[in-house]
Amino acid sequence: MNTLKIILVGLCLSSCGTSATDAQNISIAQDFYNHNLNERALEEFIIIYNTPTAKPEDRAESLYYMGQITFDASRYSIAFDDWQKLLTEFPNSTRVVEIKDRLSQLNEVFSLSVDENIASSVAKSYIKNGDFWNDNDRKFNIDASWMPRVELALDWYDKVIEEFPGTYAAELAYQRKLFSIIGWKESEQYGSSFGVRDNYKKYLPILLQTFSDFEADFSESSFLQGFRYQIAQTYWREKDWSNTRLWLNKIIEVTT
Repeated sequence: MNTLKIILVGLCLSSCGTSATDAQNISIAQDFYNHNLNERALEEFIIIYNTPTAKPEDRAESLYYMGQITFDASRYSIAFDDWQKLLTEFPNSTRVVEIKDRLSQLNEVFSLSVDENIASSVAKSYIKNGDFWNDNDRKFNIDASWMPRVELALDWYDKVIEEFPGTYAAELAYQRKLFSIIGWKESEQYGSSFGVRDNYKKYLPILLQTFSDFEADFSESSFLQGFRYQIAQTYWREKDWSNTRLWLNKIIEVTT
């Protein structure tokens, strides 16, 4: 009976292509990856990461490649999660510096990838409702010209911020809210303006308060610098040179 068990275990390991030794061997997984056998490599890296007895440096390296493979496959939210785990679980890994830069780039991808990073369908529905009023390129089948489009958008984004604090959805809602307040001008010859571009005195305090809240809730967001520049531009359009310099200096202070 014991002999039969050993034979069955051996057959299972052979058919799965994985042994205890293979699970510990990071070089095998790397060879799969280097030969473009990405799905096979991903399986090996997952095994290594989830093997408690594996070397910490091998588990960290596995997380790095897991993120890289899923990123290459355009599965951005999974890549983001893998790399976040790498930063959290292995902060002293040699890959950490590289990943910090990569995560900043990935944040930009998130904002363009149909909100893949929003796990909650409720939060996603709020974002979509806000975008309905915010997106000046969207085609309407009803006459909505008389409705307060900016305020309606802000209401939906605020729901996300209040109900899903600290999440990716809340960070995205802050971004969309700031874009709404900064405003836009329709491209037609007699197109309407919205947000600060329409009513500077009304929306500027809202813009500054929203940015302050965003900065407090997501102090490490890679989008903060861009919005600092947009606020400087807002003052520049109004020929408020003093506040323009103030906000441009804020950008310099953060980068030095």
